[in-house]
Amino acid sequence: MVRVYNCHPFAAQLIVPVQHEPDTFCCGRDTLFVVSAGCKVEAFNITESGCQPICTCVTLGKVRKITFSGIGDYLATIEEKSKVLSLRVYLNWRGYQARGKSRVGIRMVGHVLQAPFKGAPKDQMEIVEVPLSDPPLSLSCCPVKGDLAVGCHNKVVFFRLKEEMLDGESPVLDFERFLIVHVSLSLLEVAFCDGCLALIADLEVLVLKLDSVQQVERKSQQQTVQEEAPIDEGIDKEDNNPTEAASLSQGQDEFVLFQSPLELLGEDARGSGVLVSLEWTGVEGLTTDLRNNLYLRPILYRRFAPDLSHIYSVEETALHSLQLLPMYSTGDLESDVGSGRKEKQLLSLFCFFSLPHVGYLYAVGNMVQQLSTYSYPEKAKQAVISPQFLHVITRNNLLCYTVRCSAVAARDKDPEMDTNNKACPPFFMPVSALRMQLFIGLRAVCHSRNHLILLAKTECRVPDRQTEPKKGSPQKFKATNKMPSVTSEPGWNLYCLQMVPTVLLCREMVDYSKRYKACSPQSYVHLLSEAHLMLEAALLDPDLCNQTDSEELVPAFKENCAQLGDCYSQFEMDDFHLALPYYKMSGLSLNDLISRRLLWENEHQKFGKGFMYYLKHSIYEDIEEPLNEETANQVLHVFKLAEPTQIPHALCSPCMRNVCLRTAWDHLERLSAISPSPLVMLTKATVALRLEDLQKYQMAMERYTETRLVCGFVAEPNLLRHHGFVATELSCELKRTQPGLLVAVFVALLESNKIQLKEAELFFKALCAKGDEANEEETPQLLVDFWEAMLIACTQEAMVQVLLMKLVSVYVQRTARKQQPDKRPLKTVEDLINSCGHFGRIFSWIHAINAAGRHSQDTSGDLQKLQSILCGFSIDVKSVLPLLHQLPEDEAPGLSIHVLCSVRLGECERVTDQLLDRCPEAVLPFANCEMQQEKQSLWWKKLLPELCKRTKGAGRENRILVASLKETLAMVATTLQPVDFLSILPDDGVASFFLPHLLECSRKNSIT
Repeated sequence: MVRVYNCHPFAAQLIVPVQHEPDTFCCGRDTLFVVSAGCKVEAFNITESGCQPICTCVTLGKVRKITFSGIGDYLATIEEKSKVLSLRVYLNWRGYQARGKSRVGIRMVGHVLQAPFKGAPKDQMEIVEVPLSDPPLSLSCCPVKGDLAVGCHNKVVFFRLKEEMLDGESPVLDFERFLIVHVSLSLLEVAFCDGCLALIADLEVLVLKLDSVQQVERKSQQQTVQEEAPIDEGIDKEDNNPTEAASLSQGQDEFVLFQSPLELLGEDARGSGVLVSLEWTGVEGLTTDLRNNLYLRPILYRRFAPDLSHIYSVEETALHSLQLLPMYSTGDLESDVGSGRKEKQLLSLFCFFSLPHVGYLYAVGNMVQQLSTYSYPEKAKQAVISPQFLHVITRNNLLCYTVRCSAVAARDKDPEMDTNNKACPPFFMPVSALRMQLFIGLRAVCHSRNHLILLAKTECRVPDRQTEPKKGSPQKFKATNKMPSVTSEPGWNLYCLQMVPTVLLCREMVDYSKRYKACSPQSYVHLLSEAHLMLEAALLDPDLCNQTDSEELVPAFKENCAQLGDCYSQFEMDDFHLALPYYKMSGLSLNDLISRRLLWENEHQKFGKGFMYYLKHSIYEDIEEPLNEETANQVLHVFKLAEPTQIPHALCSPCMRNVCLRTAWDHLERLSAISPSPLVMLTKATVALRLEDLQKYQMAMERYTETRLVCGFVAEPNLLRHHGFVATELSCELKRTQPGLLVAVFVALLESNKIQLKEAELFFKALCAKGDEANEEETPQLLVDFWEAMLIACTQEAMVQVLLMKLVSVYVQRTARKQQPDKRPLKTVEDLINSCGHFGRIFSWIHAINAAGRHSQDTSGDLQKLQSILCGFSIDVKSVLPLLHQLPEDEAPGLSIHVLCSVRLGECERVTDQLLDRCPEAVLPFANCEMQQEKQSLWWKKLLPELCKRTKGAGRENRILVASLKETLAMVATTLQPVDFLSILPDDGVASFFLPHLLECSRKNSIT
């Protein structure tokens, strides 16, 4: 759909002062070249005041086509002489006739100036003859590198622009033919830009991209890029059925067969069926390896069926006006004049082509996609596209359409586009047609920066003065009375239309859009979006504007963003969220936006969905610095009018610190009466704390249970923290009076994904910080309580292991340093064992070690919690081993942890030795606990021999070892047979000591 608006894109209409009727012309930035009388080329400098002549030169043949390259500053022509078409390039044309003399040098391409031409005057124009095997039909210059592409009947020849240095003289430009592309199409036009080649035939379009690959097999010199093409079933049947084929051939004079329309984009374009082959011809600059790593990849193919409603001849339906339009990064548009060359940084690339009644625009850069379709009201003769407009000429009208190139380029340039920070109208937005301009007999059009060049020709015929023969009169009578016709001189004009400056045109579009604001908001937004894209194009391409206009671009762009933000915030639109990025891009402060909206007359449109979306996002997420009291009170007033339920959230935002607390309390009182909730009460408690009214604080906190209060905190995390880890007044009060509630809230926040574990840890460290550098490394007990509470609630195995290691590290550190926590823990070891499966019941033999060590300093239970974790089965013991160096084994706490880890690793024999050496009181409890089932043999294989060896010679002095030995003998006696029991007794043992146990073993076995 095309929207039509009555906006005028042209500011002035001038006449180009040419003396003879123009045959053809071309433009290059600010330069116009007009060919007249077949061989005369006049160059003009295009300025705001008109076209100023630069020079005039004469070509060797009659110019059929001409083009100009800003890179290298050369002219390329297709000339006809003696019915032979030739390609020539004109260098240093600016120096021609510079001193009133005509100096011309002619050479062949590839033959640079040598003696005697060395030291030729700088004002001498050079004509470079470019021989071709086939007659040239079209040509195109790469605007990025200056390379030349020449189209013949079914091939394209590429010439690389290069510089030759001659014995320290100034560089000389030359061309090198390096590639020939053969295609199975009858080419009409070619376009080339930075490795992208576009071709059109009568009804076919093919766009190829020259790519490089890292790893490819060596191929032959001709590389074919071909896929299985879709074959029409009718044609297939014709080939396979000779009879039917014969019948069809007989009717060829009566029928014309057309292939069905087809569009292939991206990788699908390989299936076009068009044969493409490469023939490398260059010697310099392209090695064999590089050639093998380059290939042409089809990225776009489109085939059209002729428009039978308008068909009169092939020319009536053929494609025309093929162009590749590049857009560059800002500041990369300066083209050096003369031999200086500066490659431009390509940002986006677009391809345009047109049928007589429809035009098509595609993006062929980072993405391949159709952007727009242009339907003309009448047959188009030619079309030219620029980053801002598409200009189309018909027989008597100049049409102007908007384009979507800047929408694509803005997204290619800025990855932050289409986020909450930046926005741009979509590239699929319907295009607009601006005011139609009447011209009589339009023939050709060309675009040059801020000007449009038009050629108009009219022929005035004097009617034949003859006597009209009557019906049935003889032909002889008619011939006798016919007088010779008289044709006057054809009338022609070459116009130079100056474009309206971008800022002025956008202002006109904004003024024009206001008539749609009330009756058609969509049209109003559409026109503002059109203005935005024009400003975006000018910002991306400063070459479009003069210096004065450029200085006004940024303020105009920000003003347009503010207007678009007003639209999306005022009207009920599906994409109301776009108000946020547009307001951000406008540069207006929150106070400015609120103040001007309060002046609007229509009350219900002041604060629509879009504005509230922007306001909430700004207050809750973006604004970091506190607002002043006036602005904060205005924000509160807006929420009161539009969304009262958001008042608690707004008051909890850190940027609302300066709000009037009495006013905030009054708003919360009214809200609690209408819609009470835990969040409202918690916000009231926060305000009461800031008012230093503890009575109101207590009343608010006692209104709901702790479980309900936790839900309120989850609904608004900013009640407790600002900027991630800065504690609020409420957090400090809860730390002092209700630490358990504070811990429970952060557990709930973490489970609801409102915060991350790292954020919670930073918060508790900041909350409990004492400002003492010596205590910075100590872990606050409140953070340990949080980890313990998280371990109780957590179900994710990975998180469980992380929490267990954090707790083990703290417990080990405190136990090793005999540190006391900064406050009483919320849960004892018994609480954790009863509520958390990751804490195990402490083994009885561990209690024996603890009792023997008399570790009375463990009042906080850190050692017991550590032992409980190791007695459980959740933690990976191997991850604890690197921490054990902090706990020496010669003390009971360290011994208990070391032996627990060894037991978990299955090293019972080693533990037995450790206990016998350092804590023999725990040996029997350990054996009773661990030496069971498959480990029961350790009683007589390990424990009994060790006890016998250690008690030998000690007599009755070592009562603990003797008692342990007796208990061990009693246990073994109940398990083994008398013979086996006797075999394990020491040979040098005292019979009176061992005999009772041997008798007991025999008695029990005799009974059984």
